[in-house]
Amino acid sequence: MSKNNDWMNEREMSPRQYKAAITELGMNISESARFLGRSVRTARRYTKGLLTVRTSEALLLRSMIAHRDKPIVPVYDGDDT
Repeated sequence: MSKNNDWMNEREMSPRQYKAAITELGMNISESARFLGRSVRTARRYTKGLLTVRTSEALLLRSMIAHRDKPIVPVYDGDDT
């Protein structure tokens, strides 16, 4: 397996890795929450290590970075709980 596919084996994501991933994708915490369909509170907990980033979300973020995809973030609808 080539180095470009290493992201497929990374099932966990630390708070530091989460922050780095969303930054690399050009998102802030609020935008990452909307993109992943989570609350801002949940995204903040990811960054503080109070919640574990779901495997599917970690894989999605890493895949997007590996493939140089840019997220399409839903427009803020006023419900940033």
